[in-house]
Amino acid sequence: MYKKSRALAKRLRSVLFAAAAVLVAGLIGIATPAAASTPDGETPANEGVCDELQGATPGLYGLCVAYCEAQDLDSVNSGKMPNEKILANYRKKMRDGDPDMPCVQAPCPCWSAEELASMSADGLATACTQTTNSIELIDNSPLFHRAAADVNRNTCTYINLNVSPARVTAQPVTEDEAQACFGAIEQVCNSLGL
Repeated sequence: MYKKSRALAKRLRSVLFAAAAVLVAGLIGIATPAAASTPDGETPANEGVCDELQGATPGLYGLCVAYCEAQDLDSVNSGKMPNEKILANYRKKMRDGDPDMPCVQAPCPCWSAEELASMSADGLATACTQTTNSIELIDNSPLFHRAAADVNRNTCTYINLNVSPARVTAQPVTEDEAQACFGAIEQVCNSLGL
């Protein structure tokens, strides 16, 4: 009787192990495509940003795709963004006549990356409004928090009443800076589905 119980327990263990292995394999198969997607949902190769490098020095196109996608990263544990090293390699490989990196993002002078990220840290925002020339992100939780950019007037605005003292910035900026501010807000709005 004891031998039959042991044999049954051994068989039950092997069946449970096989079922667990199938379950784990299924979960990996489902999770892998989701993990492989890019932060903004589209690769630079699909966005066409790097197309001008197709006939340039060999290797620049691949470095461009890597750099542009690294720009989409929210943060890196080491603190140093990988795009810095990629850009250095790109510039080292560049020859006369090759274009500079097409997707270098100038920082927006109205807010820091951390300040803008704080508006979407909870995954929610009150509103995002956009026209051809202007964009605005508003978060009213717990208090008024606003970031805006206008590429027609070359201005940016940042208001945060959640900090003490309140932070209010409204200033004229260069055309490139206005584009950077617009793009930064647009990226946050898109990540929130607004």
